[in-house]
Amino acid sequence: MGGDDGILELEEVEGVEVFYETTDGGKVAKFRVSEVDKPESSSRTLSEAGGAQVDTGDDPQEILETPPQETLTFDSTLLPEWVPQSLHPQLMNVLHRKGFITPTPIQAAAIPLASKGRDVIGVAQTGSGKTLAYGLPILHYLLTQPRPHPTKRRPVRALILAPTRELALQVSSHLNECLNPIDKDLEQSHTKEVSIETKKGKGKSKGKGKEKEDATPNPPTKKPPPHVSVAAIVGGMSSQKQRRILDRGVDVLVATPGRLWDIMEDDDNLAREIKNLRFLVLDEADRMIEAGHFAELENILRLTLRENQDDEIPTEYNAMIVENSEEQKPDVSDGLQTFVLSATLSKDLQRNLKKRSRPKPNKKRKNKDDKPASTLDDLLLRLDFRDPEPEIIDLSPQGKVVSTLQEAKIECLTNDKDVYLYYFLLRHPGRSLVFLSAIDGIRRLMPLLELLDVKAFPLHSQLEQRQRLKNLDRFKSIPNAVLLATDIAARGLDIPAVDHVIHFQIPRTADTYIHRSGRTARAMNKGFSMLMVGPDERRVVRALMGSISRDENDIPELSIELSMLDKLKARVQLARQIEQSQHKVKKANHEKNWMKETAEALGVDLDSDYMSDSDSENQTTRQRKTSEAKTHALKAQLKEMLAQPLVARGVSAKYITSGSRPIVDDLLAGELHETLLGLKKAEAGSDLVLKKAQEVQDKGS
Repeated sequence: MGGDDGILELEEVEGVEVFYETTDGGKVAKFRVSEVDKPESSSRTLSEAGGAQVDTGDDPQEILETPPQETLTFDSTLLPEWVPQSLHPQLMNVLHRKGFITPTPIQAAAIPLASKGRDVIGVAQTGSGKTLAYGLPILHYLLTQPRPHPTKRRPVRALILAPTRELALQVSSHLNECLNPIDKDLEQSHTKEVSIETKKGKGKSKGKGKEKEDATPNPPTKKPPPHVSVAAIVGGMSSQKQRRILDRGVDVLVATPGRLWDIMEDDDNLAREIKNLRFLVLDEADRMIEAGHFAELENILRLTLRENQDDEIPTEYNAMIVENSEEQKPDVSDGLQTFVLSATLSKDLQRNLKKRSRPKPNKKRKNKDDKPASTLDDLLLRLDFRDPEPEIIDLSPQGKVVSTLQEAKIECLTNDKDVYLYYFLLRHPGRSLVFLSAIDGIRRLMPLLELLDVKAFPLHSQLEQRQRLKNLDRFKSIPNAVLLATDIAARGLDIPAVDHVIHFQIPRTADTYIHRSGRTARAMNKGFSMLMVGPDERRVVRALMGSISRDENDIPELSIELSMLDKLKARVQLARQIEQSQHKVKKANHEKNWMKETAEALGVDLDSDYMSDSDSENQTTRQRKTSEAKTHALKAQLKEMLAQPLVARGVSAKYITSGSRPIVDDLLAGELHETLLGLKKAEAGSDLVLKKAQEVQDKGS
């Protein structure tokens, strides 16, 4: 394959180990085959057939055997509050290493019940540790089971379903972190020693005769398979690679319903394993069982039903699960344990607030005493809980948002939202997550913020999965970055240190608002959430607050420095002109290229009216050059405008000690805002506290 040195693709083959030996002719690949998988003719080397040599060794079974491991221990005095949970030492060591000194309320309530085999339905605020609430009991059970045989395929014993790809990958990452080796320093030092020995061996191999044979480095011992294997199966990635992972065997499978069902349609073994699961988890369950969403979830959940129920599984599923009459006998284990976790489990919160609901004439009105609709009824219908009375743990906070979250709003014209957003990002620098309801809004806002020198990254469903993950990593690594996202980022994502959540467009449902706001103020840290309310959105906000039993007046307004806002408005208007000019050119070129490509694909010629003559071509060229020159001039003007300092009203541009608002004291104290001169550094929401205090003082006077 030329530059790839003849390698097209590497495949891992069970029972075969590859190692390299340096000879005078270069590196030679050699193989060791286990006794179990070694063919009868394995004593014949591949070198005889023109390939690399196969070295069966004196003891072929030696490499695949799992080396004896020391029994893990843990000093219980280090984590006294975790002792009642009776977790495996591996998990206790990981909790101590990560600094999880005390279990969160949902963990303290769910883990003891899960250890007793109870089915658990947990409702807790975002960022409360729900992943470990079900993850630790599952891993504890698997770690206490005998280690699987290295040559046998391990079946899926736990299935975790998540609504989004990012959440599934995050859950898989967190569970794998719990299984990492405890003493990494020892492992690294061992690796270093092996590399040194290999280098010495290579140096000696340059000798002749017997010296070269004696100096051949011993092949490294094959790393044994892990005690517990965790893998994620999501869309947007190579399905072939994911199928190979499943073929090798996985203990804990984290998946999105769509991709999992696509693979199950062609994999009867996986369908049988899903039917005989030991653990089933629905993460963010309210989103998973919404009407009209995740049709594949219905098919997957039907495989977990007990066969002795009245509702039989349709024939199309039986054809996948069983192949003969013997396998059609009821062989489903009754030990299935189910976990359902979410921050909201109320249908009332899922009601679309933008649709005006008018009662039908023949429809009876609900009494005030009627209980609000709940997703628990749907869960009981769709899930076959083995526990006759699943344990319900409801730890949702008052008002449905966490106590450490500070909320605010800005009421402005819809066309002025760009200016207010730009002002907020400059006034309160930090990691900001901006939510929009439509992808078109992200595509319009992205180039605008880029022109204003704001580091912004998009995240929506039409991006490739690789680009989505790349943008997430960039957002996590840059301190003052902005992530423009749709509601795919609203659920479950644990992005560290999100300072602000901005609802640029008001969410359609109350539970979406709760999950959006839950991306900040996680794990009892401070956070700030801001609503940007246009005139046509006030009714929606009123209904939004009413759905969570709150009043819209409970959310204070954010104070704005109007003098600064006027200066920023000129920047935004200029950036809009540049963006519109560039967008017009891109749109014209896109339509023209699309028409030509379509005509070529269909094998037809375009009309002469569409094909421009030389005069019109020259005119188009002149227009393009004129437009480019105008855009270039506007960009130069914007660049000059961005280079000018933003000075608040009353601040002297020449002397820091003069003016109606002297800044010398703030400058010496290090409290002066770096971008907006004349304003103090302040966290988002600090001026709200001052505003409330002023209102109380005014009432008292």
